[in-house]
Amino acid sequence: MFKFAKGPINWKSKRAFTVVLSILKVETDAFIKDIQEIFWIIGLFKELERPISRFIVLYNDSQNAIIIVYNLAFYNRTKHTLLKYHYVRKQVKQRLIEIIYLDTKHISVDGLIKPLNSHLYSKFLELLGLEPKLVKFGI
Repeated sequence: MFKFAKGPINWKSKRAFTVVLSILKVETDAFIKDIQEIFWIIGLFKELERPISRFIVLYNDSQNAIIIVYNLAFYNRTKHTLLKYHYVRKQVKQRLIEIIYLDTKHISVDGLIKPLNSHLYSKFLELLGLEPKLVKFGI
């Protein structure tokens, strides 16, 4: 989910239809998709004559994925995703993106993909910057 001025501007929620052997591969694929969305958003803002002049912050709850993006020492563990990680690293070095750890409790997109009870739903709305509207049912 991408936010601008504290409000969501772009998001996608899709059920995965494949079984994955590596969480790291999933995180890498997510970074790649996020970078593609960032390029689209940058193009949109250029068309609106409001170019984005600083890097985009990506929040992620996988400390392992973030460490591997910033540290080449894990080469042997990431051979299968090496090209994708080099692409992500390149975008970080070129200051297009910065990847920062954020605890799962504070990631708003989880509200789109996980079941929510009333407490979690209220927290989800709060993370989006929205207020719940109480609906009264009349008889």
